[in-house]
Amino acid sequence: MNKKTRYFYLHLVHGILLVMLLITGAFLYVPSLRTFLGEIRWEFRYAHSLIGIGYFLFLCAALPDVVRYARNHKAWQKTFHFCLQISLGIGWTISGIYLWVNATSYLSVRQFFLQIHDMLSVFVIPWILGHIGLWYWRRCKSIRPQKKRVPEEGERDRGIQLSRRDVLRLFGGVFLAVVAGGLFRWYQPLSERFASTLASVKRKGYFRIYSVRSDNPVFNRATWQLTVDGLVERPSSFSYEELLSMRAHTFISDFHCVTGWSVTDVKWKGVSVKEIIEQVKPKEGGTYVRMYSADQLYTETYELTQLLEENVILAYELEGKPLNENQGAPLRLFHPGMYGYKSIKWVHRIEIRKERGLGYWEEKEGYDLNGYLT
Repeated sequence: MNKKTRYFYLHLVHGILLVMLLITGAFLYVPSLRTFLGEIRWEFRYAHSLIGIGYFLFLCAALPDVVRYARNHKAWQKTFHFCLQISLGIGWTISGIYLWVNATSYLSVRQFFLQIHDMLSVFVIPWILGHIGLWYWRRCKSIRPQKKRVPEEGERDRGIQLSRRDVLRLFGGVFLAVVAGGLFRWYQPLSERFASTLASVKRKGYFRIYSVRSDNPVFNRATWQLTVDGLVERPSSFSYEELLSMRAHTFISDFHCVTGWSVTDVKWKGVSVKEIIEQVKPKEGGTYVRMYSADQLYTETYELTQLLEENVILAYELEGKPLNENQGAPLRLFHPGMYGYKSIKWVHRIEIRKERGLGYWEEKEGYDLNGYLT
């Protein structure tokens, strides 16, 4: 295979992989497309990850050919093009790996890499369209007869004058800045505290934080209240201090996510949902419950009888410490018999209802209504 043919196929394979990544990524990113996937969404996620791994390996394998090509074609545009694509590949790989591992104790780091991953993906779309448009324009221009213009005496070329070294310095500086920022954010995960907990994490597993919004609700301990209303005889509101003064219940139970990961022997502490329900006295016909998250988006629904079990609590402590904001502070439901998506975080309102309706994931992606562990 001659060099020209080899470069053609490298370019073709690169384009195919990139388009596959964008298509599968769009299905995972856009809510309506995720809903369309139904039960195969997790297989789609695996496919996206495998394509990403293949794309990175392809870039590594093609790098020698790219370097040789760049040496023979010293135009700054081509150098810019190659450096840009290598930078995108590195950025996608690093951010993709972290998102796959999904270390939930450091949500700010996860959000940083999520923003990087999304930003690069959104950026590459107009770049691809521009690349195709430029190729088409040049192709059309090469077909039409062109009259070569002879510059007039003393006329100066006002085009961008960038040397190969200037372009490499530009991309090198940007890359080092991204790496430096990433290392700064990684300081806490690489600290002694993180190292000391590795053994426990390997044994118990760890929580992977999922949120439908990028920002967590703000918890003001002095003004926060839990509202319980709907079809009840005594609508009530409870302050955080009032909940803490109620009889506390502690349970140790495994936590299971519908995506496949688990954390074993998790210690939860909180107030019994049954005791709160008994205080407000549901009216006849109030057989269902909808809980609302303070993020103003996430909701979950239950049969009232499901929440009257003795080991169902509104937790305010996890592993002996108050819930942090990533885990749903100040209050989240915990039902040991259900998958994690039913354990709604940032609970601030409980409504007793006549009709059940669908929760967030049941409506968006067709999750099981009851979410019982299988």
